[in-house]
Amino acid sequence: MEKTSENEKRAGRELNAEELSVFCLKLAMMIKSGISVEKSVSILLEDAAGGPDRELLAELHKLIDEGFTLSKSLEALGRFPSHMVRMVDIGQVTGRLESVLSALSDFYRREAGISKMIRNAITYPAVMLVVTAVILLVLVSRVLPVFQQVFRDMGASISASVQVMLRVADISKYLAVGLSVVFVAMVAAAVLMSLSSGGKALLSRVADRLFFGNKLNFAVSRSRFASAMSLMLSSGLNIGEALERSGELIGGGAFSGNIKRCREKIEEGETFPKAAEAAGIFTGMQSGLLSAGFRSGITEQAMNEVSRLCEEDSDAMLFRMVNRVEPALIVILALSVGLVLLSVMLPLIGMMTAIGV
Repeated sequence: MEKTSENEKRAGRELNAEELSVFCLKLAMMIKSGISVEKSVSILLEDAAGGPDRELLAELHKLIDEGFTLSKSLEALGRFPSHMVRMVDIGQVTGRLESVLSALSDFYRREAGISKMIRNAITYPAVMLVVTAVILLVLVSRVLPVFQQVFRDMGASISASVQVMLRVADISKYLAVGLSVVFVAMVAAAVLMSLSSGGKALLSRVADRLFFGNKLNFAVSRSRFASAMSLMLSSGLNIGEALERSGELIGGGAFSGNIKRCREKIEEGETFPKAAEAAGIFTGMQSGLLSAGFRSGITEQAMNEVSRLCEEDSDAMLFRMVNRVEPALIVILALSVGLVLLSVMLPLIGMMTAIGV
């Protein structure tokens, strides 16, 4: 019971990708300089400012000082992802801890970059839609009633077309209120879901279906897979195990089928570059770069370069998607405001006609 209580006490918020990248990079630089893991953590603790970061490093230093390995210490803290713990353990066993930490830093940096691009791509349309809903709400709840009341107070006869527009304006008012409530509820739900790891995964799947097409989803998954493979190969794993762990790391989805086909091709005797191309994971150019790296004995560097190319490709596709969404949202906003203004102007014209202006 006491051990469980201690683990619960140590457990806290899992570090995000950016924090993990910085942590791994700092530790890798220390170890590369020939400093032991225990001394490296001690130096990081001395340099850390107060707050949660210092508490985390203090706990980590305490565990290592008690004789735990780095991987066991990270696992006991409960604030580092399980795949990172496994990779650190592999690095310790193979004697490539510095390389593994550097590769982990690059991997989490790319993950943070992808997450940031996706957040930006989702946030902009969401903000524009909320602004549209607010403008509609203000126009139909504040502006239209004034004109309607003035028109009715004049006692002028109302033509059939004006009566229709007045009814449309009344309906638009309720639609705008409903639209605003829906957007507020969606934002509140997204915020609540982002507070838990399960909620984040569900939110990511919903965002994929609502905002991203199959091509963009595939490009992002390919970028993450290439980054994961670069990490695995830098850790000294063979191709088979690297493929298996990379598949686990990026999760399920349609891309897992491509990974499965790639593994089947390798079992049939194909090389990894050819198998990846045949499975539709990499393009011919990317596969050719990998093949050259495999033949020249610089597999890790070639995989890292392919990862960079895939990252640039997914970033470019996200950028193009945002550029396509922006004009569409502007058109929606212009049409919405135009319809409301039309609802205002038609009764006004009718009123002016009735009084002979």
